[in-house]
Amino acid sequence: MSSILPINESDLQRAVEKVGTLTLEKLDLSKITLNPLKCDVSLLPHLALDYDVSIAGLDESEARAYLQHAREIKYYIGSPWAVKKAAASIFGENIQVETWDKHEGVPGTYKFLIDVTPDKSVNDENINKTIKLVDEAKRESTHLSGITINMKNSGLYKKSITTLSSEVGTVVPKVLEDIYSGFFQNIGTTFYMIETVVIQPQMEV
Repeated sequence: MSSILPINESDLQRAVEKVGTLTLEKLDLSKITLNPLKCDVSLLPHLALDYDVSIAGLDESEARAYLQHAREIKYYIGSPWAVKKAAASIFGENIQVETWDKHEGVPGTYKFLIDVTPDKSVNDENINKTIKLVDEAKRESTHLSGITINMKNSGLYKKSITTLSSEVGTVVPKVLEDIYSGFFQNIGTTFYMIETVVIQPQMEV
């Protein structure tokens, strides 16, 4: 490596340059990247300083997600796109930001719609972090009007249909041996075309 020092530089400075050159030649620079999603975690504060943003209070995954779009958020600051990207740094695709023209609200307002998933807890800490990032990306004239949290539940839904056609029919319920407690919604529909129906419990012998 050729020297970059002027020809009249002192021997001491040339010695320092030589030591620094030997140190850099031993480093594997191919592993150094400025990609927020791939770089070493120790570089995140330096990237935040370079992008002129704050990642204080964010965990590693949140900081990486925010820094990934930090330059664009600063460039398009005040736009709905910048607000949505800032909010997505915390909740990802599980959060939507609706401006007043979408939910017929007061002009200059917006609201959050957050889906509850196992991936990210919807608590005061995460919501406050989202509000902080959005405040840095929105216009000064806009403000948060509300937060809607959507929780989706799924369960087992059973339907049974029985059709009997006879002159005399007997329905004997089964004796329950094991009883399980739970929340179920069962709907039963029965259509009978018979003259006599006898319903009686099964007698234990």
